[in-house]
Amino acid sequence: MLITLVSAALVLYGANSAGLSEKQAVRVTPLTRFAALTDLSPMGRGGEVASVKLRRIFAKGEKFEYEFKSSLLTEVRDLVITTFMPEKIVYEYKFGYEITALKPDGFCELKYKRPSITITEPGEDGPEKTVEKLDQDVLITLSPVNDMVSIKDQSPPKKGGKDGGGSLRSHRLVGLPRAQVDVIGQFVGELHRLAAFVGSMDSSLDFSPRLPFEEEVAPGATWKRTVGYSPQKSSSDSKMVVQRLDYTYTYVGMVESGGKQVQRVTADMSLDSDLAQFIHDTFRLKPAQTGLKAIPLKLKVHVDYDLDPKTMRTIVANATSEGGFSVTISASADPVIEEIFHGTCKLKAAGPAK
Repeated sequence: MLITLVSAALVLYGANSAGLSEKQAVRVTPLTRFAALTDLSPMGRGGEVASVKLRRIFAKGEKFEYEFKSSLLTEVRDLVITTFMPEKIVYEYKFGYEITALKPDGFCELKYKRPSITITEPGEDGPEKTVEKLDQDVLITLSPVNDMVSIKDQSPPKKGGKDGGGSLRSHRLVGLPRAQVDVIGQFVGELHRLAAFVGSMDSSLDFSPRLPFEEEVAPGATWKRTVGYSPQKSSSDSKMVVQRLDYTYTYVGMVESGGKQVQRVTADMSLDSDLAQFIHDTFRLKPAQTGLKAIPLKLKVHVDYDLDPKTMRTIVANATSEGGFSVTISASADPVIEEIFHGTCKLKAAGPAK
């Protein structure tokens, strides 16, 4: 197909415009003209792009290993430290899975294992690296569209690890009741986890992308899947309620990546919300009672997935995120705390497990 497209380009635009020497140029013959003008490419007759079925194909006994690395750079300031102070946290782990059984309708059972996660974060004398033992051993029933329809966790009991509280752990929200600080911390922690692509399996990249339910899709097709929940404005009464937070996936089509032809799927997510209004609406309080003026939460995420054209398993995923939050109270014109963050993440197949 690639040769056909190159031939077509040379027929239409000429070898010289493509930057080729006479020796490098492909000789234009009636056959190459015919190939360029007939249905020998992913384009159907009449310029229509052929649809494809985005479905995982499993084989019993297959074993795969992946490597994950995520970096989240946060910059925080408050009423005392008015200059943004950067902090960087890095998450790294490896995981593997084995297809143990095939089920009807293309489903499979697999065993997922993740031994540990390494977390590098700021310390008193520089970055400190902690290896947190997980010993995750999970039986999963996976659908052909990457939905985990059942999960049986066989992991040993785990002691409390990193709480993901982020910057709220090191900055005091002056004048706010503890209950409000806890609510803010809960949602900010979830914001960090989504930005770093860590946390639950639903919000991680381990079994992504979620593929469309449609039998066939063409480039440009979009679909949505839920990855979490957040305070958002209700369309019915404009009140802030906890609603679905969705990824919008887009099928791009066949592209060249890393010297190989892959199926490309992208994912985008955005959040622009006000947690202060959510607190007021939830607890039926007025701003004068809470002292809260605004708590904007912002997040934007983009992911590029490269899929194996035959099996549709993820070969590599590259992701970026950006966002932030601030807390403004009635007793201060400036935010009592303000944070911005940027994240990068890469998931890549390390090859079949040994």
